[in-house]
Amino acid sequence: MAEKDPQLSQRQLAKEVGLDITTINRLFTNNFGRVDTATVEALCNYFGKEVGELFEMRKPEDIPQRKTRKRPKLDPVPEEVA
Repeated sequence: MAEKDPQLSQRQLAKEVGLDITTINRLFTNNFGRVDTATVEALCNYFGKEVGELFEMRKPEDIPQRKTRKRPKLDPVPEEVA
């Protein structure tokens, strides 16, 4: 993004390529498991780059682990007495 326009925001990019801001943010923060081919195509066309210029493959051990939010355990629902 900085190469094309240092002032380009994630929100502006999402609007210009027609993608959801959440998708752009996940790519920007490397917080995704897979990327839709339509997303890749839209970004390649927008930036005028090939796939390998936008994405790089890494070994699993070189990828930072994502922090996951732990969901609080819910108390069991008491059974109603008939």
